[in-house]
Amino acid sequence: MIARDLMNQRFAYVTADADLDYVAKLLADSGVGAVPVVDDNLAPIGIVTRSNLEKARGTPDPDLGAIPEFLLRNRPKARFHSNGLRLREVMTAPAISVPCGAKLADIAKMMEEHHLKRAPVVDGHKIVGVLLRREVVSAMSHGDGVDILRPRKAILSPAQPRSNAETVATAEEFRALVAAHERQLDTERAERHRALQELREQRIKELAAQRLTDSMWREMLSNARRAAGSGLFEHMLIRFPAQLCTDGGRAINAPDAHWPETLRGEPSDVFRRWRNELRPRGFQIAAQIVDFPEGLPGDAALFLMWGRGA
Repeated sequence: MIARDLMNQRFAYVTADADLDYVAKLLADSGVGAVPVVDDNLAPIGIVTRSNLEKARGTPDPDLGAIPEFLLRNRPKARFHSNGLRLREVMTAPAISVPCGAKLADIAKMMEEHHLKRAPVVDGHKIVGVLLRREVVSAMSHGDGVDILRPRKAILSPAQPRSNAETVATAEEFRALVAAHERQLDTERAERHRALQELREQRIKELAAQRLTDSMWREMLSNARRAAGSGLFEHMLIRFPAQLCTDGGRAINAPDAHWPETLRGEPSDVFRRWRNELRPRGFQIAAQIVDFPEGLPGDAALFLMWGRGA
């Protein structure tokens, strides 16, 4: 069984310039509990769930106190208000998508690794469905794949069956059980690493093919202007996996003056737009590795700067 067999094909999706109140209504009517956000080529760039909207809703004034329970009972749910926020500020990005041909066991490992309840399904770069964790768990519980979400079964001894009277084995047989258990763990770790690596490579290919749209660029500049209005001298334009760079982010981490030549996809487009449009106006740009999982470059980011020395 593969992702295409399990995905939901009836789902709503929006672009990044969609009104957040409209997205909230779509989400309320959605049967999958999420609304993917796509670019102009229908490639997923983010996803919005109810938890995203709850974070954006804002907290009530603490001086007013909590509303008594009896007043809330049978009360119609209040309409969502975006509080001036934009979709790109609320959505979870980047969206971790699943190739439509991904196998069930690989999907389950990926969802477990990234703690996902939902994921867009893509055919090439285009979104074709939404996959729910509960559908994956249900399929695996019916024996359609290796259920990595269940407790692992104990490994049986390879020795011959013993009679009920024999209750103690030799220490050597116990050591053989431990060795067999460790081999199984190594095998599972290797399979999980292989599956995740394949999904990462597929995701990097998708990101490398994505291009920066005019609306996305305008949104980035609008966010930068808000940052300046808040007293800041820099703004992160885009965050992306370091593996999207042709050298895995090494030039950015060095730093090497030739790091712009390693950029691909949207980051390359962002740098080009800065060079052509913003550098002549006095803006600077900088690249930085922003996290190091397991000591290796994780995500990189491009920062627009307008400080006094810019």
